[in-house]
Amino acid sequence: MKKFRNLVAGAILLGLTVGVSACAPAEVVKPDVKAKTSACLIRSATIVPGTPEKQLAADLVEARIVYGLGVREVKIDESTEQVPARLLEALQNGCVLMVSANPSYLNDLAQFASEHSKMMVLFVGSTISASVQPANFRWVADDSLSGARLAGFFAAGKSKTERVHLFIQPVYSQSTKLQSSFISGVKDFDEISGTRTETIFIRTASSSTLATKLATLDATDVAAIFGGKSIWQSVEAEPTDGPYLMGADLQLGDTDLPFGSRVQVSVERNTSKYVLNAVASLMDREFAADPLYRKPGALKFNTVELRISQPDSLDGSLLGSLETYRQSLISPSN
Repeated sequence: MKKFRNLVAGAILLGLTVGVSACAPAEVVKPDVKAKTSACLIRSATIVPGTPEKQLAADLVEARIVYGLGVREVKIDESTEQVPARLLEALQNGCVLMVSANPSYLNDLAQFASEHSKMMVLFVGSTISASVQPANFRWVADDSLSGARLAGFFAAGKSKTERVHLFIQPVYSQSTKLQSSFISGVKDFDEISGTRTETIFIRTASSSTLATKLATLDATDVAAIFGGKSIWQSVEAEPTDGPYLMGADLQLGDTDLPFGSRVQVSVERNTSKYVLNAVASLMDREFAADPLYRKPGALKFNTVELRISQPDSLDGSLLGSLETYRQSLISPSN
């Protein structure tokens, strides 16, 4: 952290000196080209909010629009189905590109790709060694914890009351670690700014709980919310005097939200270019990559980002501090 303090302190001293169901479309998208050029999101039958799957599903829909590629979901019920057998069935049904972010399927997908050279896998998240990565297996890092840490840093900088409220749905992916990462970001801001910000954590299992708690806050409060679509159902679109809201996994700026004007900052995945790149290679029949296609470092490659929809409305010094802090998290020595 010493290097981080040195990097960020200068910005602060200048006056707080500065992207398919709940995770997919409501319906399976019907391929409108030959099945042999289909791309499939390989996922569990159980939906877990907070994973990259929601964004990957949207990316595949975009790929369908851009390339006319058939896209659909392949859900695997681990209690009744063997993953390799289900993958073979998917390939036989036209899934030439398999996209996934489920760490339970990583080894099976890598093995499957090594056995079927005329198809491609794009995997987001978890880790895979280059020594066991097939040439037709593309790997992109995911790091929602660093995204949460950025959110905590920003929340502390935005707060005018030396407190921030953190709402996390228990079923949200990595909920306990997200809480710790967010609080670390708050503490990092305090360390370099000389402030003492309290993080008030509220375990939020339902939208009614969230609505009740938000109703007690006013415009001077900052609230960060990590939860699935169901959690946001009771959030008012235009309250008379509500808190400054931060979100996660909302596809902020890419979709119309009923409460969109209220949420200006969100932790988001930014995987579209990797999905579209994979589809382009698939259409050109370039299944194998040499050297291996690897994108480590989610913050470095912006696979995960703290997206701000209206940066011009914020103090430039806070944006400068945030970027300096992001760079310190990217640094290999931190």
